[in-house]
Amino acid sequence: MAGMDGSNQSLPLRVVVVDADDLVRESLVGLLGIGRRVTVVGAAAGAEPALDLVRRLHPDVVVVDPRLPELAGGLDFIGRVKTIADATAVLVVGSADILERAAARPGVDGFLRKTFRPDDLTDAILAAGRRAAG
Repeated sequence: MAGMDGSNQSLPLRVVVVDADDLVRESLVGLLGIGRRVTVVGAAAGAEPALDLVRRLHPDVVVVDPRLPELAGGLDFIGRVKTIADATAVLVVGSADILERAAARPGVDGFLRKTFRPDDLTDAILAAGRRAAG
């Protein structure tokens, strides 16, 4: 079925949000709940709960700040997501230093600085989903 943007991707995209900071995670979920282009199907504060959600739900996109406390090199999380669900896009949201390291990482489908505007978040998720489907 073609999506509203003319692609073969159906909307809304199913999203899992991963951020160790409760306030940031809840804010991301709240922002994404405003529009109809994405649906948050799960949220997690850590890598293992997030990976469990990916295993069970096979979301279209995982939005993650890879500074997860239990991961020394948080970007390893991306490879683990792709191992579980290779068709799931990964959008890295974080500070400039995280995005610079993520840019060299295979499996990253998009980047967004945490200083984004609300519409930028949805647009970045849709673009990452298109790249992964691509």
